Amino acid sequence: LEQAAKLQAIDGAEALDLYLEAAERTVRGSRKEGADRALYRHAVGQAVSLLHDGRGRERAPERYQVEIVAGRDLFDPTQFDTIEPADLVKVEGVEMVEGAGVGAPMVCQINDSPQREKQYPFLNGVGISTAATALIEFPKQGKARVSLVNARRTDEALFLGRTEKIATNFTVPLVIPMSKPTIRWKGPKGLLRPGGFIDQMGLYSLEIPDPDKIPVVFIHGMGSRPATWLTPYNALLGDPVFREHYQVYGYYYPTGLPPIYPAATLRQELRRLHGELKKSGAGKNADEMVLVGHSMGGLMASFQIRDFRGTSEKIFRKPIFKIEMPSRSRMAALTMLEEAPPKFVKRVVFIAAPHRGSERASGWMGSLGVRLARVPTNLLFYRPGDPIGVLTPLGRRLTLDANPAGGVAILRAENPLLNFTLKQPLAPWVSYHSIIGDRGKGGGLKRSDDPKSSDGIVDYWSAHLDGADSEKVVPSGHSAQANPEAIAEMKRIFHLHLRE
Repeated sequence: LEQAAKLQAIDGAEALDLYLEAAERTVRGSRKEGADRALYRHAVGQAVSLLHDGRGRERAPERYQVEIVAGRDLFDPTQFDTIEPADLVKVEGVEMVEGAGVGAPMVCQINDSPQREKQYPFLNGVGISTAATALIEFPKQGKARVSLVNARRTDEALFLGRTEKIATNFTVPLVIPMSKPTIRWKGPKGLLRPGGFIDQMGLYSLEIPDPDKIPVVFIHGMGSRPATWLTPYNALLGDPVFREHYQVYGYYYPTGLPPIYPAATLRQELRRLHGELKKSGAGKNADEMVLVGHSMGGLMASFQIRDFRGTSEKIFRKPIFKIEMPSRSRMAALTMLEEAPPKFVKRVVFIAAPHRGSERASGWMGSLGVRLARVPTNLLFYRPGDPIGVLTPLGRRLTLDANPAGGVAILRAENPLLNFTLKQPLAPWVSYHSIIGDRGKGGGLKRSDDPKSSDGIVDYWSAHLDGADSEKVVPSGHSAQANPEAIAEMKRIFHLHLRE
């Protein structure tokens, strides 16, 4: 192994032979749980990384004939652009979710490109990183049989003639794309300059789509991005039940936009996702979609499960298709006001969601945010100076008095648009749950009208919803999605979803 490491940058083929020889010696030896297994893990990880270049084998070893094993729970290595040992990546500030066993945990990366986007319609700018485990067997001298196990589908594999637990690492493949600098500033910039990010709005794969699993969509809050879900998603991956039955997507939207745009785009993206999964052979699991929204993301989720049909004539004096407005605005209005809620969304989890707004957004911080945010005028339902006679009195309140020119304004307490939304019927086929933060000043939230009950941003009176299937108050500030008790509640809800 030392010799291979020295040669790796100089003579890759010889280094590959040495790594394979090291792996072969360990499996033909004592197969102890300790040193031999650790040596095998390192040797296999390095060997598979050297073998692969995204198009098959980067280099052929001189002393071994390599066979790639195919199977239901095995990846085809050629579908990835890079395959690297997870052990080489340092992770700080996140608890590692990994399992002991045989093999080498790997990070398999699919990079964003026009060609890849045809294969993966929900590919995002930082690509997809997925967890796999590499195994190499040596059925006879000079032959290496390589398996790349899909660790999200199974935690066992046939190795040397018997079923063994495989070594896994789920945290490193999750951290790599979420920590890339290219997405770090999408949250605050999407709040203050949303027009520059509107074309990036959409659903993104956080793992390789699996039509056999139930889709879960995480929706971030104000000024944030999908990386806000790193801690809870990582913790959920520690649950074998979640890993076996669910797949995760993230929804990114610039939070400074008027809310109807990200709400309408999310509804269209959910329909597109459902259609793509069905085309891929998905069964009933695709019809059991779960939305999880934090803060403003909870409002986006709420918009999806409320039925606004029949309200357009209360807002506009003319049919929408007869009103002169930007095409994007017409699309958003028709999507939200004329379409039924998607029937394949069956459950929603609201986390610190300001259903009735926030007093903080009504104060100086909210006013500053409204002033700083710059929304292009072509994203408004009316152009400055244009006649607005097409609006009814209710329409004026929802578009002018509510000041929906930016996402910050919608969070103001008792915003007319929020009150209007709460009056619309919820889809009867949807179950919904509330997770609410309380910093402890409300005495455990004994009374729903206690003004001290708050997570620091959203008060209990705003986050509470009558009729919820469950309500869990956790000792947390506004970032309740990362609270251990909130994560435990999410896990409980996901288990419940499988039983109902």
